Amino acid sequence: MSDTVDLDSAADELYAGSREDFTPRRKELAKAAKDVGEPKVAAAIDKLAKPTTSAWLANQLARDADSAVDQVAEVGDALREAHANLAGADLKTLSQKRTKLVGTLVQQAGKLNGAPLTESVTRELEEIFTTAIADGEVARVLLAGRLTSAKELAAAAAAWPDVTGDRAPTPRPARPAKAKAELSDREKAERDKKLAKAKEDLEAARSTVKEAEADRAEEERILAEAQRLADKASEDVRRVYEELDAAEKREKEGRRRVGSASRSVKDAEKRASQAWRLVQQAERALEDLSGR
Repeated sequence: MSDTVDLDSAADELYAGSREDFTPRRKELAKAAKDVGEPKVAAAIDKLAKPTTSAWLANQLARDADSAVDQVAEVGDALREAHANLAGADLKTLSQKRTKLVGTLVQQAGKLNGAPLTESVTRELEEIFTTAIADGEVARVLLAGRLTSAKELAAAAAAWPDVTGDRAPTPRPARPAKAKAELSDREKAERDKKLAKAKEDLEAARSTVKEAEADRAEEERILAEAQRLADKASEDVRRVYEELDAAEKREKEGRRRVGSASRSVKDAEKRASQAWRLVQQAERALEDLSGR
């Protein structure tokens, strides 16, 4: 930062670095920005939040070429398409793929950590990756490696609207702001009111996301069950047709035997009739001989 100061470059450096160096390095970058006449950039850098352990690990995975984090957007897009098309079989396969991908990413994060992950960090990582798969905006910020907390995923997406997964953000002009000393009591009250409303909206949005995720999970369950029942019905139909085919074969064989037996009966009746005629002839012959 010799001549100019870029907020995006500063953010990349901070979120790519170690958590231990984050705070002192942030202070140095903010001071450097201020020294070159960029007080607004300095203030923006100073406000960059230090990532939690889980967010830091997710950010490092985004910068690791060997990680599977690049599959997050791909699986998320495929799941949303399967939902839109009500593709039950695809949805079941993709849901399994999502679960496997989350597990793989958590495992890779554990290797980066160099020590066993705590239960809370594991849970937060699962939340980060699951939400990123479900929400393309969160996936975008994850791939850019600028997450700060598992609880601030929606806020992170809103804070970096132009950042991309290749970490090549479009520079944005800083928003002009009044110095605190210039704010009147009325302006302060208005600002506090807007701030409270923004926090309220954020909480409402988070609640909506959680409800939507719960609804999505339930709809996935219903769809999977419907698919299972449809598959079972198809199997039952196939089995019925097989049994019907077998019954038709048995019927044909029975009719063949009936025809054969009928012919045998007629032949037996013919032989019996011939035998009776011979008996009658023999009786008449005997009578003739006896009369003599």
